[in-house]
Amino acid sequence: MLRRPAEVSGKISVMVLVLCMSLSILLLALPTESRIRVADRLGLVLTSPYWQARNFGEDVVRTRDENAWLRERVVELELMAETSDRMVRDADRMAGPALDPGFEGELVPCRVVMRQRSRFATMIKIQSLVPVDWQPWQPVISSKGYLGRLRTVISVDEAWVELLSAPDFALGVEMDRTGLLGVLHPRANRFVLDMVGRDEDIQVGDLVITSGIAEIREGGLKGLGDRTLRGFPVGVVSQVSSPSDMIFKEIVVQPSAKFDYNETVFVVVPFGSDGLIEGPEVRTP
Repeated sequence: MLRRPAEVSGKISVMVLVLCMSLSILLLALPTESRIRVADRLGLVLTSPYWQARNFGEDVVRTRDENAWLRERVVELELMAETSDRMVRDADRMAGPALDPGFEGELVPCRVVMRQRSRFATMIKIQSLVPVDWQPWQPVISSKGYLGRLRTVISVDEAWVELLSAPDFALGVEMDRTGLLGVLHPRANRFVLDMVGRDEDIQVGDLVITSGIAEIREGGLKGLGDRTLRGFPVGVVSQVSSPSDMIFKEIVVQPSAKFDYNETVFVVVPFGSDGLIEGPEVRTP
């Protein structure tokens, strides 16, 4: 029984060989003009499915890449619109120039090619569509919101991303409605917001965004890499309580982004990054 597959495979190979030899002898026996016509027809029949399948695969890959660039443009425009609205709200509450108004940078679409298989994943591996001179700690977002930051650069087009769900992750955030600042971090499979006074105005449904406050890390990174830019959606407040024996509120945040499934994500790099190569022609008319 164990030898039967090999025997069947051998019979198929012999049949194919006999068929090819028969076709070759038949072609040689035909007149020259007929031989050319028959060979042309056989070539069309035998190779047409291959070329159709190959062209279809190339169309699928090209369409997926074009969709990634289009999604990048949509996300960028949405962030710019949110930034404009935030400038108006900052002016209304006299926030002044203490914080940047919002999104600054350029989005680079990337595919997720590997992820940790766990209920609460902490790392994903991404591959950019173009070579990028990216640096550790640059923000990574999805179309829904903030995902995490670059942790390890592998090459000009691959890197590992530390997700917001990582146990030691801490992110400076801001309440979009009031401008209150806090620190978001994961705890027991949920996200909690600390350092917000128990008497502050926090409501369920409030949008939480990245604050843009500089983050102190080992190595003293400079430029865009030493902070997470202001204005990326992080989540919404799902629970709020003010225990009488505590000076801070207990706040639970429902993240906007999904950590268990992402096909396309975006790395935020500085405007005019030297290592960034322009995308395909679909980006510009």
